[in-house]
Amino acid sequence: MTATPECAPLPSLPHYLRGGLRVVFIGFNPGLESARRGHYYAFGGNVFWRQLNESGLVSRAVTFEDDALLAEEAGIGFTDLCPRPTARASELTRAEVRDGARALLADLLACQPRVALFSGRGIYRFFALHALGLGAGDLDVRSWGLQPERIRETVPWVIPSSSGLASKWHRERLVLLQQLAADLRRGDA
Repeated sequence: MTATPECAPLPSLPHYLRGGLRVVFIGFNPGLESARRGHYYAFGGNVFWRQLNESGLVSRAVTFEDDALLAEEAGIGFTDLCPRPTARASELTRAEVRDGARALLADLLACQPRVALFSGRGIYRFFALHALGLGAGDLDVRSWGLQPERIRETVPWVIPSSSGLASKWHRERLVLLQQLAADLRRGDA
């Protein structure tokens, strides 16, 4: 019996990660709506694009349909810790998270963006545990923003998720994005 289109797994999103990027945004994994539309942060309730426009990281108003253009236009890339689209990140297996963290490390080492911007503490925690070999105790006391580790020359930053589930952190998220934009302009990041 062949799978019907309704039952077929959704395709993952392309990884917009290459050399020369100022920032690469790293999500946990594609949401279902983003996978259906083929663009990052395409769910209407997500504040990602509104806050990116307010951050100072882009010079024009952008939407999810611009994700593939931003590497060339603004030095901004996109990727995920895990490629499989799900409704919630908790649907991913431990093996997917572990393997995704290791694959992400290899990609970051190969491409060396100036900043690896992790959209959520949980994403960075999994990455740091599985790819950087840090202990959980080291990560429990971390604050948002700049992290002390380096991925060769890449600087890791952590900001709150743009998901509606993290709405209590959205104001702080915007402030952090604006701080990052200012740091990049000054050459501090």
